[in-house]
Amino acid sequence: MILALIDISLILFSGVFSLFIRFGFDFSKIANFFPSVLIEVFIISLMCAINGMYNVVWSYAGFKDLMIVFRATLSGYVVSILFFFLLRDMTLPRSVGILTFLGSLVLISGSRIFLSWWRTRRRINVGDSGKRILIIGANDEGISIMEEIERRPEIGKVVGFLDDVEKNIGRNIRGKKVLGSFEDVERILNKFRIDEVIISLPNHPSAEIRKIVDKIKDPSVSIKILPGIYELTDNRLKISQLRDLSIEDLVGRQAVSVNMEEIRKFIEGKKILVTGAGGSIGSEICRQLVRLKPKELILLGRGENSIYSIYEELSENHVIDEETKLSRVIADVSDQKRMRMVFEKYEPDVVFHAAAHKHVDLMEENPVEAFKVNSFGTKVMADLSIDFNVERFVFISTDKAVKPSSIMGLSKRFGEIYIRSVGRDSDTKFGIVRFGNVIGSRGSVLLKFKRQIEKGGPVTITDPRMKRFFMSIPEAVALVLQTVVFAEKGDLFVLDMGELIPIEKIARDMIILAGYVPDRDIKIVYTGIRPGEKLTEELFLEDEIPQPTSHPKIMRVEGNEIYPVEEISRVIEVLLELSYRNMIWEILKITEKYVPDHMINKG
Repeated sequence: MILALIDISLILFSGVFSLFIRFGFDFSKIANFFPSVLIEVFIISLMCAINGMYNVVWSYAGFKDLMIVFRATLSGYVVSILFFFLLRDMTLPRSVGILTFLGSLVLISGSRIFLSWWRTRRRINVGDSGKRILIIGANDEGISIMEEIERRPEIGKVVGFLDDVEKNIGRNIRGKKVLGSFEDVERILNKFRIDEVIISLPNHPSAEIRKIVDKIKDPSVSIKILPGIYELTDNRLKISQLRDLSIEDLVGRQAVSVNMEEIRKFIEGKKILVTGAGGSIGSEICRQLVRLKPKELILLGRGENSIYSIYEELSENHVIDEETKLSRVIADVSDQKRMRMVFEKYEPDVVFHAAAHKHVDLMEENPVEAFKVNSFGTKVMADLSIDFNVERFVFISTDKAVKPSSIMGLSKRFGEIYIRSVGRDSDTKFGIVRFGNVIGSRGSVLLKFKRQIEKGGPVTITDPRMKRFFMSIPEAVALVLQTVVFAEKGDLFVLDMGELIPIEKIARDMIILAGYVPDRDIKIVYTGIRPGEKLTEELFLEDEIPQPTSHPKIMRVEGNEIYPVEEISRVIEVLLELSYRNMIWEILKITEKYVPDHMINKG
């Protein structure tokens, strides 16, 4: 009601002012046309109400809302012209009518802009009593975060930005200054008494994040971070997506970019089967695949709880396109009869084979399961893919297959050997993806460290010299999807995992992130290398030659010997039979021919 009265006053002022502009101080003419001006004022005011101007929350007004003002005042002016045209007894000079319309438009729009500015200013002032926030990254994501914080003053006040683009430094972005570069973190923290840092760099790798974090020496400054680009579920950035800095941000992020439109050509409208769909890698493959609009996504696994969980997650997040069907299958990939039933029923076009046993020490104690799932199960899936004319097949392997020192690594190596052999003369295009540790997988050493720190320690490390490759699951899976494009004749692809990282350094970083001091608050204990473990992992054999692909993070490997399919098929069946009898020494004798680089019981 108050806004309506203000608008009427502004429109009336515009009309009277227009009369003075047109007739100067000739009061007789002004008095003569004043009733006509009142009619135009009434019509414009009426059109403001009809166009819904008083249903808008003007505290958050934007350009679209101001268009309502334009539409209302313009329609009021047009209706006024029609009114005076039809009612010939009254007239209104054309210039007065136009000036009244323009004056009303400018004054009402100005009042709304002022109201929005005033409310925003008040919110910012209220936020002064809260946290003082520095946003690192003056990008689209950082600006979106700043705008949402200003709409929610209880969060705090954004003091400014830091950015690595030199031309941005010193400039104002939406009223907030870019105070310096990433190198200025410590100086800006001290100068502006910053309480919280928000790192908005979803495309930056861990190494760059670590450089920034290392400069934040004040433990009282909290650090929030925007997840990596492949962890963001949609394009609508929300403040709730910010989370506390974790070890994954310091060691797992890679600068990964893939051509999703190129990948989409092989996925959209197709029936996709993912084995091990409830596991760490398999579930992330499913998350990224549903965005590419497959016709059907078949979630296969032998653990009912994990399959149920990923199905519910995909359904609840509403990421599934209306045309995408989700199917759930509980089955073991080594069960030939059951797998044939699955292929007959679903007839998949593309298979991602992620099902595997991966725990080194567990497979040392249960070798039959390693060979049954990792070797024989892979053979079953590959053979059925050929029988049912699957277009593309991607096998997920591991760096532990290189110079294997464990039964688990050896069983995965035979999976690689079979795919390379069977893919050579098949119409189905086969590809193998070999990579190292992924952060966040079930059973990960990082999760073990986290549990130990939460209990107050000690943190146990097998050997201070131990190093591993690390990559976050979303980035690794994005590269796995890219290999669908490259897969041909059983090609082996290796992901660029970055540098080997000392496990002890990760443990110490995690203790510090938890707010403790290593060796003082939380002890570190060395327990000795377990059976099958290696001090460092490798991604290539000596005779393997990495060749570049069109993607800088994916290499095609050449140089491995390829065996006849019938021969290696028989070998895998023999290995499985020997493992049932627990004849490990016989297995190792056979292994000497096909995996001469193995390190099992060689020292």
